[in-house]
Amino acid sequence: MSNINPMNGISRITVHHDGMNAFTSTSQGDAARRLDQIRMSHLQRKAKSGEQWADIGYHYIIDPAGRVWEGRSIQFQGAHVQDQNEHNLGVMVMGNYDRQSPTSASMATLDAFLATQMRRYRVPLARVKTHRELAPTECPGNNLQAFMSRTRSRSGQLLIAAQRMNLG
Repeated sequence: MSNINPMNGISRITVHHDGMNAFTSTSQGDAARRLDQIRMSHLQRKAKSGEQWADIGYHYIIDPAGRVWEGRSIQFQGAHVQDQNEHNLGVMVMGNYDRQSPTSASMATLDAFLATQMRRYRVPLARVKTHRELAPTECPGNNLQAFMSRTRSRSGQLLIAAQRMNLG
């Protein structure tokens, strides 16, 4: 717990992929095993200061079946965008979206989940980003990046949701 900072409110959201191998299983057990693998790899990482990470870096994870899993408690800052985790809700979609396309179930859930979090925390659409929009990285992969661009565009579901909530 000494390696973790309080969140102190949410004012932005960042979308990621896990970037490992392609993952398309809709089995709850397979998703749980993959999530545990990701969590264990995060627990073995060291921060710049040399301290170990306190938990998985993401607050929420969406699997290929569209289930939402809780990662790190939203009481605490995530560890998902170096030097930009303060007030930043981390949402990861399981899979490698340079090697695969997201499932329709995971994208429907991502749209709905992001809209709910935007409304809950009053996060404007302009503050819903992908990892690569904040730092030089391949994350969230080209296919998930394309989806995020579409959903935030003129006819996209997140833009429509933001307009309904006056969060444009």
